[in-house]
Amino acid sequence: MSTEKFLVADIGGTNVRFALASLRQGELMLGPTVSLRTAAYRRLDDALEAVLDAEGRPPLAAAAICAAGPVRAADEGGVRIALTNCPWDVTEAAIARVTGVAAPRLMNDFAALALAIPALTPADIRRLGAPGTPVPGAPAIVIGAGTGLGVSALLPDGARAHVVAGEGGHVDLAPQGPREMAVLSHLQAQFGHVSAERVLSGPGLATLHAALVAIDGAAPAPLTPEEVAIRAHGGQCPQSREAVALFCGWLGAVAGDAALTLGARGGVYIAGGIVPGWVAAMPGLFDENLFRARFEAKGRLEFWMKDIPSFVVTRADAALLGLARAVRADIV
Repeated sequence: MSTEKFLVADIGGTNVRFALASLRQGELMLGPTVSLRTAAYRRLDDALEAVLDAEGRPPLAAAAICAAGPVRAADEGGVRIALTNCPWDVTEAAIARVTGVAAPRLMNDFAALALAIPALTPADIRRLGAPGTPVPGAPAIVIGAGTGLGVSALLPDGARAHVVAGEGGHVDLAPQGPREMAVLSHLQAQFGHVSAERVLSGPGLATLHAALVAIDGAAPAPLTPEEVAIRAHGGQCPQSREAVALFCGWLGAVAGDAALTLGARGGVYIAGGIVPGWVAAMPGLFDENLFRARFEAKGRLEFWMKDIPSFVVTRADAALLGLARAVRADIV
């Protein structure tokens, strides 16, 4: 298998990223990433065809695809991923048909991110606040906001590890204090059920801004998530600044709940498109002190939470790395 290639792909609600990987003398080699807009292609098949054509149609020994949604049984056999924020139908059968790989692997995108954790280097992450050290063999959490909110866990088991990839982004949103309660009440009137993802996502940031504008009786000014972040970073809009602050605090609270539930002494890793993007492009916008304060604020267990380290995953192809590691485990 040393010269054979395999395809890995990460399908998000906005972008799909592809790479070719190979094993050379047992070492995993991940090639350059090709990124495409999902909206530019009607089906996954079309995007796969475009990438493989551009690469000269290399023979593939394996393929692994992750996507933002739960993995389910498909009517035609095998499995499919029901994407939460993209109209594509991602099925094992379709991927096999286009790639020529008999048994491609499909998994949730945050499962792939969790599989990447053991391979991340200090250059791939940035510490947030607490000086704690990940406890070897302890569970770790990955959480991240992008088009939606993903949550997964890595459970080490000797030389291997198990991944738990649920739909933690859809847990109920829990407010603290009168301002957050006012926001929740406003959103309940608008949406009914209010999940964490309703505010902890790109669309959610715009939703938070709109809710604050309405609550404050300010002049309506619909903004995109990018505009909210830019105005908050520039100090140009009080509702934008508060929307980002609410985002940072609620993300800390939800991440803390997940860490507390699974005993994540192995650390909490923030991925997704939003926070790593802010850290890279808008220094200071992500309030890590507020994140940690809400992360640790668990009453009688606050002392325990303080020791759990948290990191931002700055490596853009971390999910592809996790997919490649999953394939490597199967073929070595």
